[in-house]
Amino acid sequence: MISAAQQSFNDLPLERQKAHFFDVVRRALPRWGYDALSCDIRLLNLTENATFRIDCRCRESRHAKRFVMRVHRLDYAQNDSIRVELQWLEELQRATALRLASPIAALDGDRIQSVDCPDLGTSRNVVCFSFVPGTAPRDSTDDTEELSTLMSRLRSIPDSITIPLTRLAAILYDVIGSHGKLNISTDGGDNGAALAPQDDRLYRSIGAIAAILRHDSRSWTQAHHADIAHRIAWNWDATFGDRWNNYYGSHYWDVNSTLSRHDIESIDRCRDLMKRRLKVFGTSPERYGLIHSDLRPANLLDDDGDLAVLDFDDCGMGWYMTDIAGIVGFMEHRPDLPSVLSAIVNGYRSIYPLEEKEEREIPTFIMIRRIGLFESLLYHMTNADPGSNEAASITPELVAFFGKGTAILARKYVRRYRADPLPSERSTHSTRN
Repeated sequence: MISAAQQSFNDLPLERQKAHFFDVVRRALPRWGYDALSCDIRLLNLTENATFRIDCRCRESRHAKRFVMRVHRLDYAQNDSIRVELQWLEELQRATALRLASPIAALDGDRIQSVDCPDLGTSRNVVCFSFVPGTAPRDSTDDTEELSTLMSRLRSIPDSITIPLTRLAAILYDVIGSHGKLNISTDGGDNGAALAPQDDRLYRSIGAIAAILRHDSRSWTQAHHADIAHRIAWNWDATFGDRWNNYYGSHYWDVNSTLSRHDIESIDRCRDLMKRRLKVFGTSPERYGLIHSDLRPANLLDDDGDLAVLDFDDCGMGWYMTDIAGIVGFMEHRPDLPSVLSAIVNGYRSIYPLEEKEEREIPTFIMIRRIGLFESLLYHMTNADPGSNEAASITPELVAFFGKGTAILARKYVRRYRADPLPSERSTHSTRN
C-alpha cells in the first residue's frame, strides 16, 4: 500500500513537488563536497525519480565540474535495492565495453545518501553519477513528441470534448497511421515497411545492447541472487497484481483510467490469454534473470554514434524478452513495428543466440509492457514535468489516446493468438506469479 508520506507528496501541486526536490538536492550537495550556492541545478527529468544536472561554478573545486544527481521516489527503491543496481553497473563496466554512467561516492565513501525530508516526515535516497555526453537518439519516423505536443495544446478545451476526440484519434491512427499511410495488417504492422538505414542501425545497436546485458546477467545473477532479491521483480504481479501497483502506480481497470467498460474487458481477455501463455513459457534461468527493463531510446545517449546506457533504476529480475519489449515502449502502435523488431532481433542475435520460442513470444511481452506504460501514464498524469519525447506533458488527452490504443492492441493480440496453440515445451518450467 502507498505510504502516507508518498500520498502526501502526490497530493502536492506539481510546482510544490519540484520545489521539494530542489530542496533535497541543495541539502544533499554538501555530502559530495559541493556548496549549493556555487552550483547550477537543472532538472532533467521528473517521473519515477527526479534527475538533475549539476554544474559547479567554483574554480577551486577538485571534484567533477558536471555530474548528475538522482533523488529517488519514495516507496520504490530502498538502500539495499539501490546498492544492487550500483553493483551491477560496476560489474558491467568491468566486464563489457558498454558506455555507462559511473556512481560517485560521497565524502563518507558511501554512494547512497539518505536526506531527511521534514516536510514529509521521511527521508529520500540520493545518488550521484558521472555526466555522460550525448543526446537521446530518435529515429526518423518517431512521432511521440508530436503526439504529446498536440495533446498538450488541447488543455484549454474541456475534457468532455477532447477525451472523446482523442479516443477517436487513436482509432483513426490505427487505421491510417501517423503519416497518412493505410495500415490494413491484422497484427498491427504494415507488413514490413523498410526502415531508413540510420534507423535500422539504431535498433540493431540497441538490440545488441540488450543481448550484452543478458550475457553478463546470466553469470552475475547466479552469484548475487540473494542481493538481487532486494530489487523489483518484473513478474506477472508487477503489472497485474491486485494490490496497489508500486511499480506503475495505477491499474488499467481503475475508475479514473479513461477506459470504457468495453476497453477494460478487452484488456482483461488479453491478460487472461497472456497469463496462460506465460505459464507454459515459464521462468527458467535460461529465460528469466536480471534485466534493465527500460531500454527505450529515451534512456540512451548518442555521442556521434556511440550509445551510452542510462537509468538502471528499474533493473530487476524479469524475462529477458522484457528488454526487447522495453525498446519499443510507447511505439507499440506504430505501423512499422515489425521492421523495428526485425532490426532489434538481428542486432540481438549478433551477440547472443535467441531461441525461436523466445522470439515467438515477444508480442506477449510487448503487450504486457504496453499495459504497464499506460498504467504509468495514469499515475503520472498529475505529477510529471513537461519534457521531451514521451516525457512531454502527460495530459488527460494523451492518456486517453494511449489508453484507447492499448485496448485496440489488446483486441489484436487476442485475435492473433486465441487460435494459436500454446508454445509446447519438452520440460515444465516454474512460473513466478
